[in-house]
Amino acid sequence: MKAFIGVDPGMSGGYAVACDEIDNIELFPWEDESSFIAHMAEIKANPDFISVEAAVELVPPFVGKMIPSSSSFKLGYNYGFINGTIRTLEIPLTLIRPQEWQKSLGGLQGLSSPKRKKALRDHANRFFPSVKGMTLKTCDAALILRHFLINK
Repeated sequence: MKAFIGVDPGMSGGYAVACDEIDNIELFPWEDESSFIAHMAEIKANPDFISVEAAVELVPPFVGKMIPSSSSFKLGYNYGFINGTIRTLEIPLTLIRPQEWQKSLGGLQGLSSPKRKKALRDHANRFFPSVKGMTLKTCDAALILRHFLINK
């Protein structure tokens, strides 16, 4: 069995874990650093997995004029922490730009942040109708993981 992890590094983000196929995913909202480390280590050490790979959204260096620098700092910190954890556990890591994983999703252009996030959740619910717990926090992670697995 193979494990695949998709991560939205935002402080109000989350991550998705798939076992072997795209339809078999679990969602996890971001809680704290220690629980993320423990879960990643548990996945890596699981003898049922012959391999583990991760995809993380590549955080842009400039997030916009309307975003406070304190929010940008928190995003950058979390991004670095997540990448560091994954790399320390020697899990192969792929970074995916937001424009890449959102490219094939329709209806996003010109939407402001809250409406855009709801549209992303609607896409995730459409792609993963049987997955429980799809929220605004976890939908990006599911879509990042989907993009990664489709384009592997």
